Amino acid sequence: MLDSETVVDLRREQLITRTLELCRLAKAEHLAVTPARVLDVMRALPRIDPLDETEYRLTLRSNLASSRDEEVRFDRLFGDYFYPVEGKRPWHSRLRGESMQGRMGHHYRELNQEIATPAESFSTDPVTRPLDLTARWDPTAPPLEQVIRTLAKQLATRPSRRLRAAAHGRTLDLRRSIRRNTRYGMDLVELARVERRTRKTRLVMLCDVSGSMDAFNPFLLQLMFGLQQALKNSRTLVFSTHVTEITACLRRRSISETLREVGDTVRDWSGGTNIGGALATLNRGVIREGAGGTTVVIVISDGYDNGDTQFITQEMVALRRRVASVVWINPMFGATTFQVRAAGMKAALPYIDHFLPAFDAKSLHVLVRELGQI
Repeated sequence: MLDSETVVDLRREQLITRTLELCRLAKAEHLAVTPARVLDVMRALPRIDPLDETEYRLTLRSNLASSRDEEVRFDRLFGDYFYPVEGKRPWHSRLRGESMQGRMGHHYRELNQEIATPAESFSTDPVTRPLDLTARWDPTAPPLEQVIRTLAKQLATRPSRRLRAAAHGRTLDLRRSIRRNTRYGMDLVELARVERRTRKTRLVMLCDVSGSMDAFNPFLLQLMFGLQQALKNSRTLVFSTHVTEITACLRRRSISETLREVGDTVRDWSGGTNIGGALATLNRGVIREGAGGTTVVIVISDGYDNGDTQFITQEMVALRRRVASVVWINPMFGATTFQVRAAGMKAALPYIDHFLPAFDAKSLHVLVRELGQI
C-alpha cells in the first residue's frame, strides 16, 4: 500500500502532466502560448483548488488566452479534452490544493524542452496585437536607480591612454616638474602630477522582447528606462521578428508616458525571435553611425532562435570586429540548472567578451562588479 507522501507526489505529477498537455494543445491551436505564460500557470497551481473545475479552467484561460476569440477557443479545447464523449461524467482531478505544495523546479526543465524547444521558438509571422506595457511594469519592485547609475558609469567611461594634468594624480610628470621648479634653482619644490583621461563610451543595447522573454519584462523595462535616462548618448533597440529603436520613447520623464509610447511603437512584442536578423540590422545601422572603437554593445536575450546559426555566427564576427566590447546578458543564466542549450546562444558564445546573468536587483549588483573590467 502506498504511503500518504507517495500518493501526494503521484497526484502532483498527474495534475502537472494534464496541465502541460493542455498547454501543448493550446499551442497547437495557435494560441499565443509562451514559456513565460506556462510558467505563470505552474506558479498559480498551488494557489487554487483543482477540485474546482471552474477555478482551474479560469486559471489556465487567464494565462494562455489574450483575446476574447482565444478565450472561446480555449474553453472549447478544455471541454473537448475533459469531456470528449457527450454525457460523460464530469471530470475531477482528485487532487487537493495541498498535494501541489513544495518545489516544482524540476518540472521547469520539462517545460523548456517540450513547450519552448528552440525549434518552436521562432516564427516569421509578426505579432501585431495591442500591447499594454503598463501591466508589465512592477511598481513594487525594489528601486534600481542607484545600481543603474553605477552600471552606467562602469559602461560609459573607461580610462584612456592619454594623460592630463591633475592636482592629485598618482603619477609624477617629471618634465613639467623640472620646468616648474627652475625658479627654485632646480630644487623640486612643486611636483606636477598627471592622471589618465576619461574616455566616453557609446552604449548600444539590443533587447530581446520575444515571447520567451515575457517573464523578464518587468526587470527589462526598468533596466532599459534607467540606462537611457542615465546615459543620454546611448541607443536602445528591441527585437522580436523585427528591430525597433525606442531611444526617443525612453527619454520621456514620465514612466506611464514612456510605457504607452513604447507600446504604440513596438508592434511585434512577444512574437517570434530572429537574432541573426537583429544583429544584421544593428551592424548595418547604428554601429556604422558612430565610432566603433568607443562602442560597447549589450545584447539581452535568452538565445532561443530557429534561424540559421551560421547567419548568427557571421553577424557576431562582424559585430565583434567593429566594437570595443560585446556583453551578452542572459536572464536564464541565473538558474542553478542552467546549461547553454539554445542553438542561437551556442553560435554567439565564442564572440562574447562578457556573458553574465541579470534578472533582479541582486544579480544586477553582480553585473556591475563584473563589468568593472571593461
